[in-house]
Amino acid sequence: MPVDSTTFRSVLGQWPSGVCVVTTTGPNGLHGMTASSFSSVSLDPPLVSVCLGNHLPSRTLLGEAGKFAISFLGKDQAHIGRRFAGQDREITDRFAGLDWTMTPNGCPVLSDAVAWLDCTVAHAYPGGDHTIFVGAVTEAALPRVISPLLFHSRNWGQVAQPLPATVQVRDTASPDDGLRFEFVADGLDSLPSPERVISAKRSGTCVVGYVTDAFNPDREDEVLATIGALGALGCDEIGCIESATTPASPLQVTRILQDASVRVRPAVLRVRLNGHNRLALVNALVAMKNGVAHFDVGNTGLPVDDLLHLSRQLEVNGPQEADLAQIRE
Repeated sequence: MPVDSTTFRSVLGQWPSGVCVVTTTGPNGLHGMTASSFSSVSLDPPLVSVCLGNHLPSRTLLGEAGKFAISFLGKDQAHIGRRFAGQDREITDRFAGLDWTMTPNGCPVLSDAVAWLDCTVAHAYPGGDHTIFVGAVTEAALPRVISPLLFHSRNWGQVAQPLPATVQVRDTASPDDGLRFEFVADGLDSLPSPERVISAKRSGTCVVGYVTDAFNPDREDEVLATIGALGALGCDEIGCIESATTPASPLQVTRILQDASVRVRPAVLRVRLNGHNRLALVNALVAMKNGVAHFDVGNTGLPVDDLLHLSRQLEVNGPQEADLAQIRE
């Protein structure tokens, strides 16, 4: 006996998914809708699928047009998801006020989407009260590096990283052993030359680039751009330094590290927190929850014993006692 629709819907709500906007064209112009029923189908040839309810105008328009595009939404674009889901009743033109790019197939995609795909309809299969459209991907792009928007239990959400298996600490007061080339950048204008970084890497030196005042909300765009530039330079490690005079809020630490953890890959992400901030341990927890396993300690940084106490409470392994003895000296 089939499960009842209410139970089925509630069960499916427990499966988190990304969020995308499906767009196509019709006799009356552009058309789009929010969807979470998107899936990759094949790498060779590149195929994707999206399921549209048979009662929706989008289903008819997409079938007639024979083409569609997918715009993946970022964590800061829930309002766009709500708009194209029809939840904002005051908006009559869903496309108005947003920046769009037309694909080679003639479909609109969000210019600041996390990524987009341009597709032609390869197959259309009946799927109960939905139609399963399989699209052959003809173009693809990644306009913006940012954490994705998620949908779970009928709520919009963001990616939450699991706690690291272990944390590593480094004493900022330790003498230079010549095996690390470290520099601090205030912004894009204070980066070392690519030649300097290449030379250091060729000699086997670990290249570490830090961004100052990384959790200042007024510098968010500049900080994230600098982090991206450090990754493009080929830094082995990229660090975020909290201001010594302006305490960082856990909210801003979250905002920066969610995106930094994506932008730095495959480099290691480091954090240097201000130990005098009353929220230092809270910020350390936030950092761990956003993929950070490497912390700078010493001087005005977070005291190593406080960090290790936190890691023990979270059942996260810390460094070996022999290494800690050198830091505490």
